Amino acid sequence: MSEIVNKMRQEIIRRSNEFEEKTKGTKEEYNIYREHIQYVYKYAVLLSQNKMVDKEIVELSALLHDISMTDSTLDRSKHNEYSSVIAKELLRQEGYPEEKIESVKKCILNHSSKKASYRTTEEENILVNADGLSHFDSISNLFSLAYNVMGFNELESLKFVQDKLTKDYGEISPELKYLIDDKYREIMLAKSANEIMDGTIKK
Repeated sequence: MSEIVNKMRQEIIRRSNEFEEKTKGTKEEYNIYREHIQYVYKYAVLLSQNKMVDKEIVELSALLHDISMTDSTLDRSKHNEYSSVIAKELLRQEGYPEEKIESVKKCILNHSSKKASYRTTEEENILVNADGLSHFDSISNLFSLAYNVMGFNELESLKFVQDKLTKDYGEISPELKYLIDDKYREIMLAKSANEIMDGTIKK
């Protein structure tokens, strides 16, 4: 892990911990690093192996792609846009090269499926795949988001999880789907929230 990657890792951990502390005991309580970003980073590193990519850009993008979610005043639906701006500011403060900042920004902006047609680099594709795969490691967190934060009932929350993971499954590159095929089929067959939350479908 390079120095700049380690600094950004510490920054997202700090912000995640602060957000969790501020929201403790409320339905908004969440630690995005522990419950999401660490998984994205894990897959990003894995998918970068043996590929001709800028691994530092991949790692920075994985760590910073949802950093705006630690600020409850920002619109979640535009988290990719806000996160790209925050990432740019943080990296500039560290004197990171402008051309590399632009590459990180592009990865973050285009990790949303709405921007799929704009992806032109392997680094962007790795982030999309890592993000999608990570959700299969945190299924109960997705359900908790729908039920506790978004206010859905149990069946609506189950549908939210199924719809979200169907979208993620569609975004994941065909050669990587084998990693989550079995879990995806189980989720699609689930008829109740208990099948997710009681450990029948594990993180």
